[in-house]
Amino acid sequence: MSISITMIIFSVLFLVFIIRLIKTATFTLEYSLMWLAIGTIMLVFSIFPQIPEYFANLFGFETMSNFLLVMAVLFSLLQLIIFTKYTTKQTDDIKSLIQEVSILKEKVKKEE
Repeated sequence: MSISITMIIFSVLFLVFIIRLIKTATFTLEYSLMWLAIGTIMLVFSIFPQIPEYFANLFGFETMSNFLLVMAVLFSLLQLIIFTKYTTKQTDDIKSLIQEVSILKEKVKKEE
């Protein structure tokens, strides 16, 4: 079996997996759209390998695999930044909620 067919099958299976996760409400809408876009890009690149080849040549990469690896690393770094941002916001929200609950508990104790 050729590598293109293997990649097409893998991309379709990836999309099916993401769609199943969406149906079971495992992902929020914003994350599911991102993963659907990634799966679609994988499928398009599998069907038309000329596209990543063109970009690899455009940006001066010697091989398409080097280009795809760099893109994967950059995407992973972007994901880390986004998740760090959400984690920081959630940590701040949790801290604020704990403070509010503590204040409310203290008020309830004083009223009793």
